Amino acid sequence: MAADVKRYVTSCSVCQLTKPCQRKPAGLMVPILPQKPWEYTGVDFVGPLPRTASGNAYLLVFVDYFSKWIEVCAVREATAQVAASKFVSEVFSRHGAPTYLISDRGTPFVSRLFEHVVSTLGTVHRLTTAYHPQTNATERVNRTLKTAIRAYVGDKHTSWDKFLPQICFALRTAPHESTGLSPSMMLYGRDILYPETLRASLKEAHDHARAALDHSHNRQKHYYDLRRRQATFAVGDLVRVKSHPRSDAQSNFTAKLAPLFTGPLRVSQKLGEVNYRLSNLDTGTDAGVFHVVNLQPFHTWDSSSSNRQRPCARLLPCISPVFSYCYE
Repeated sequence: MAADVKRYVTSCSVCQLTKPCQRKPAGLMVPILPQKPWEYTGVDFVGPLPRTASGNAYLLVFVDYFSKWIEVCAVREATAQVAASKFVSEVFSRHGAPTYLISDRGTPFVSRLFEHVVSTLGTVHRLTTAYHPQTNATERVNRTLKTAIRAYVGDKHTSWDKFLPQICFALRTAPHESTGLSPSMMLYGRDILYPETLRASLKEAHDHARAALDHSHNRQKHYYDLRRRQATFAVGDLVRVKSHPRSDAQSNFTAKLAPLFTGPLRVSQKLGEVNYRLSNLDTGTDAGVFHVVNLQPFHTWDSSSSNRQRPCARLLPCISPVFSYCYE
């Protein structure tokens, strides 16, 4: 009897889609460990910002995961054409083609034009999972940039693009917490005068940076994982996906009263330790790739282990610590 009640409550569809989860977020940290400059590069747009006298309203930011070197461009619009053009002029022409380019799933970065330019240069384009942008290192750089701009502009909010050279110089020459060295030293050995000495200095700097990055990643992973839990799903498992609704006053829809999860969906492919591809139950069509932090198991009533009939469409109070309703 107790097992039936527990299974009945656990399999309530309404409860699973509307009640918040009280457990730690799922998914331990899977750090990216670059071994050389421009192996992994992140890209992202920042804005819109107040339009300047030059017509700029966005920042396009590139960051090298290994050296922490940044390339920042003030641009007028956040489009695929702009992103592709700046990738060629600001990254490829100066540093060569990165091995991997990591971006979010914004419209400029999933366009055919941008994909074509990136792949033509020999770079593999990787996308972050939906609603989990932490994979992209530019997210942290963006916050630093906005803080620096805020400190420079004062009340002159339409002149922020004039201060970008000073801000970039400061970020490129300051020692980074993760590596212990400045990005400029990591890339160019700025204090070294002769080529042979420069080569030796850069090798020493890179060896030091690898050790420092390993230590930094281990420390960050330790504290990150304290707030997370291990969670895995198998192909064929049913899951519910955290929803991110937006209020719409015109249709009298408020996000606060919307279900917290959607589903059920089926796991169709495990892409790594924390990323899964899902499919729709009714059609079998692809539903996208999701990070495990946005997934929860979806429980169903198992009629094969009980003599009770399957749930019918009659609404009854759900036996639960929180009053709600479910279908039986």
